[in-house]
Amino acid sequence: MNEAVILLTLCSATILTSIISATIGIAGGILLLSLMTFFYPMSVIIPIHGVVQLLSNGSRVLFLKEKISKPLFWTTSLGIPFGTVIAVLGLKHLSGEKAIILGVVTLIIYSVFKPKKMPSLKLPLWGYFFLGMTIGILGPFIGATGPLLGPFMIRDDLSKEEIISTQASIQVIGHIMKIPAFLAVGFNFLNYWPTIIFMSLCALIGTKWGVYLLRRLPEKPFRILFKAAMLVSAVRLIMKFLLN
Repeated sequence: MNEAVILLTLCSATILTSIISATIGIAGGILLLSLMTFFYPMSVIIPIHGVVQLLSNGSRVLFLKEKISKPLFWTTSLGIPFGTVIAVLGLKHLSGEKAIILGVVTLIIYSVFKPKKMPSLKLPLWGYFFLGMTIGILGPFIGATGPLLGPFMIRDDLSKEEIISTQASIQVIGHIMKIPAFLAVGFNFLNYWPTIIFMSLCALIGTKWGVYLLRRLPEKPFRILFKAAMLVSAVRLIMKFLLN
């Protein structure tokens, strides 16, 4: 396929998926990741996707910075570098990937369909440090960590803007940590600079539109859409499990 057509397709997809992510907080990144598999191998997709998502999440943080839950952000973010170091040092080929996928899917299904009498996935504050460490370990391998983080963001004490902004701020740290990790294993970002720049600009455009929609979306429909988006992510992970 012509390179210009590929770039146009990916830019259009980036705008759409950034709108989705900014409006409902999840699924945009994993949808973009899935689409990119038609054009690039995974060894190229995850580094490029990481930079684009860094800009996408970063712009969400910029637009909603006053809504970030700082205790959750700082505690989770402190764990991410430790996990990234573990990934770089010892997990160039992730073992037990199917078990990890099943674990993430289980978390999603539980958080979406749990009976009211069952406990929610509301970690104590210190538990978010270990969640951050897990994100740091898995980020360079599975690319989109939103499905892992999402179930722990659905909390009654967070508004829709706090959910979106806090999740985005945590993912910014995760994506920042990926860049030196990929450089350490020899990935050359300069070989793909046109794709990275144009997709990143489109991510900014999509995020601005998505935040506009988020501010006008009532709280209850937002939570329904957030859970629906988690289910879409779970279906994608199940497909990856079966294909592997």
